Amino acid sequence: MKTLKQTVFLLIAFGLFACNPQSNQVKVLQNRVDSLKHELQVCKNIEYLAQSLLWFQHSPEMQALYLQGYNVARQALTYNLKHKAFKNKKNAVVVDIDETILSNGLYDGWIYTSNNGYSDSNWNAWVKDVQAEPLPGVVDFLNFVKDSGCEVFYVTNRKQDPLFDSTLQNLKKFNLPFADEAHLLLKTKADTTQTGRTTKEKRRLKIANELNYEILLLCGDQVADFDEAFDVVGGGSEEQIKEQLQKAKANFGSKFIVLPNPTYSDWLDQIVKGNDRKTAPFDLRKSKILSWKH
Repeated sequence: MKTLKQTVFLLIAFGLFACNPQSNQVKVLQNRVDSLKHELQVCKNIEYLAQSLLWFQHSPEMQALYLQGYNVARQALTYNLKHKAFKNKKNAVVVDIDETILSNGLYDGWIYTSNNGYSDSNWNAWVKDVQAEPLPGVVDFLNFVKDSGCEVFYVTNRKQDPLFDSTLQNLKKFNLPFADEAHLLLKTKADTTQTGRTTKEKRRLKIANELNYEILLLCGDQVADFDEAFDVVGGGSEEQIKEQLQKAKANFGSKFIVLPNPTYSDWLDQIVKGNDRKTAPFDLRKSKILSWKH
């Protein structure tokens, strides 16, 4: 409310000074009013994050879902090891990083409390601070993967330049297995198509074909972490993606392990349509909500 009061005060002041068109103070006040109006709009637009962040940071259900997910992953990997399709290939598990094995809850909390939108500069600053913590069940599961004779590949859409060293440092901070240059695959220019689409498919194929691994399990918080057929950013509609998911339904819980992420995801691109996900107008989001007709 402090910002609102400031705006009201400045609007009144602007009206008084407007009587003197020669005054530079009119222009200064107009700029300030415009700035405060923008801040108020940003506050309104990111308000949706509050419930998601509170759930992610505090709810026992969030903890339980991660523990459940990695318990299922352990059972699935045990089964898949006994039923390998390619006996001559080495064993691999592929995991995403953000909201899959490391939490960015503090960064998203800063986005909300500071009324800032996401930007490359503040995201890079967060990653370089190396403060992301392992999510529930992660450390035990990844060590189980190693003890089972599998290697872990960390496939993330964090940018290779400038975030490789900081990301590797964050993995090593918690002694995660296979935290080395060979097993950490960040996004490079080679992962972006001519149309500007970014995909993890090339890196998954590299692991399977060039490096000769059988990928027994994939863990991620977005369905694009598993197969490019589920990639919303690739241009598929909501209905098309859901149709592809139905075709692959047997893989969920057996080869694909989905972890919860209520704060951001590629599916939001279907909702905000060209707007920034974190600052898209609230009314636009509200207009997409399905409702009981009463």
